[in-house]
Amino acid sequence: MNSLYIPGVARVHYDSIQNGRHHQADYVAVLNGASALAVAVCDGAGDEPDAAEAAQISAQVSAAVTGSTASAVEGLYAARGYLQRRNEEAPPGQEGITTAVVAAITSGGLDLGWVGDSPAWAVKQDGEVVPLTTPSCHPCSTPCNVEEKHKGAAGGWPHRLYTSTDDYARIILASDGVSAHLSLLGRFDHMNAMLDDLARVAIPDLHGEYVATQLLDLAKRGRGRDNTTVAVIDLLHGRDDLSDEGEEDAQ
Repeated sequence: MNSLYIPGVARVHYDSIQNGRHHQADYVAVLNGASALAVAVCDGAGDEPDAAEAAQISAQVSAAVTGSTASAVEGLYAARGYLQRRNEEAPPGQEGITTAVVAAITSGGLDLGWVGDSPAWAVKQDGEVVPLTTPSCHPCSTPCNVEEKHKGAAGGWPHRLYTSTDDYARIILASDGVSAHLSLLGRFDHMNAMLDDLARVAIPDLHGEYVATQLLDLAKRGRGRDNTTVAVIDLLHGRDDLSDEGEEDAQ
């Protein structure tokens, strides 16, 4: 499990598992940028190296630009440019497709951008779990992904949400593999089907690393094997977090 602590802002715990796939096509990038804490989770479509490369490019670029601009949309547009050039130069049949969910966290605010079906939820101070990434769109059949715009989508491409985080205890970003333990019907509506599990394992009193571990463990129990990534962002709202004394602070 990886972690990043930014005093007064957030503590992030994040990890990925391959979970029975031949390739790890998920990628998570976390950056304490000049303007915002940036967290990007990307899920390459398919089980091949091209999907993995698309996810890595998109996560790294979107996190870097989002951290500098405090805009998840700017991050996703930058990632789109890099991925388009990569795919234009790739041999036929080796283009990469990926989802993305990108968060820019500043003092009291969340700027969230997403394409595809990688989910995000907020857990309020009172334990209520709120879906954030709606609509949730299939990256290929819609299509809605880092390179292909969701035509006709309300609000355009990418999908975007800006909200205050004053009532939020934590934010969870993931790939859709986090719902691998659900029934097939549940996976079609994973944003809502996950609410009961999240209300149980992600309550504010639980440590973020424990929450991330529990969610990855749930995915491992599923019959539907899928790469799974989880990033649990515990918001500090100006407080110092002394839960892990001795851990190195972010520079």
